[in-house]
Parts: sequence; C-alpha cells; structure tokens
Amino acid sequence: MAEVPALRRAVAILRALAGSNRPVTAGAMARSLSIPRSSIYEILSVLEELGLVTKTGGGYMLGAGVSELGSAYVRANPLQRLSAPIVRQLAEATRGTAQLAVLRGWETVYVLKEQSVESVAVITATGVRMPAYLTATGRAIMSALPKRDVLALLSGEDVFVSRTGAGPTSMRQLLGQLAQTRQQGFALERGEITPGVCTIAAPVFDVLDRPVAGVGVSIPDDEQSDARLREVTDRVKAAADTITSRLR
Repeated sequence: MAEVPALRRAVAILRALAGSNRPVTAGAMARSLSIPRSSIYEILSVLEELGLVTKTGGGYMLGAGVSELGSAYVRANPLQRLSAPIVRQLAEATRGTAQLAVLRGWETVYVLKEQSVESVAVITATGVRMPAYLTATGRAIMSALPKRDVLALLSGEDVFVSRTGAGPTSMRQLLGQLAQTRQQGFALERGEITPGVCTIAAPVFDVLDRPVAGVGVSIPDDEQSDARLREVTDRVKAAADTITSRLR
C-alpha cells in the first residue's frame, strides 16, 4: 500500500473534526492524533484554503467544501438515491416529516428529509447531527446491532446528554429501550428532541442484513389517537421494508 503521510494526516484531521460537534484546537488535534504541531498547522492551512475546514474563535470546524463533497456523495450513493422517493411518499402519506438517518459514531446524521404541507417543524435538516440515543432513527438502528457494538459506539460518552429533560440517562436504561424496540420492530421517541413532537422509526438493512439506516416520521404528539399512531407506525415499517428490499 502506498504511503502518503500528509494525505493520511489530512484525512485523520477531517475525521477528527467530523466526530466533534464543537470547534477543535490545533493543539488538541496534535495530541489526540500524535501529529507534530507544525505539521498540523501546515495541513490545516491547506485545508482552510480549499474550504474543507474553517477557523473560528474556539478552533477549527469542517468547512462548506465538505458539504459540497457530501452532496455529490448523496447523489451517487445508492442508499440515498433508492430511498429518496420512498421517504418522499412516506411524508405525504403520513402528513408528517419523514427522515432517513445513518449512524456516524455515537451520533445520528440525517441524510434525507421530506415534509408534507401539514408537517410539524423538526430539527432534522440534512447534515444535522444528534445523539443517537435520543433519536428514534438512531435507536432503531442500534436495536439491530449486537450489544458489544452499541457499547463500543458509546464508549467515549461519560454522560448522556438531554435536550428537553427526557430520554435515557444511562447505558442500562438505553439497553432496555433498545430491547423493547427490537421486540416491537420500531422505535418511538416522544419529546426528546423537540417538545410536543413524537417520531416513529424502523431500521433499514443491507444485503448482508446489517442495519445501515433508520427511516422515521415526526408528527405532533399532543393530538394523536392510538389509531393514528398505529397507522404511522405501519407506514414507517413498510417504508423500511421497501428500502431494504431495494438495497438487496
């Protein structure tokens, strides 16, 4: 395998920034990646010139150029390409906001979002990251993973954060939720991301039967009957099954 140290270091820097939801200093990256500080600054300078990173008061973050590359990947990626019409149909059929999300480390990353004209506003724009243990899509994916993989994903998280005061506060509590999700075949999140909004999600599997995504729908939580929730749940599970079949 060809060795291109500068390229490997640049990719490591981009991945380190992608794994953080806050600016990272050059010194912190030098320590965590074991890269000389002088090399870190040289590489960051080039990446900043190319628009792949941006410098803020608190350090460095990914730049707009990464989003452009991500958009090109979405256009070519079979998961997003095959899922797009199904997610769009799901939003219209449920009169809600439909999303497709994947896991990136311990976070849920939304890669598709479609809204019906009657949908509720939710924080699930494409590219937005959320703690996977708070989101229905994240819990749907994790419910289909072996316990050891879930523990590995969250090994660096000492404290379970909360946006609204709701949600799991410990690994034990999360594992209990994942067991229930696995048993019923869908995940339900109520007010953990946005107060007054519930999201129902189901896992999507690839040809090797690995959970590669979660598809979900967000609807208002205050006026929903049991029949309405069952209807949305059935449509979400059917959409997940359809995407899975297309990936195979």
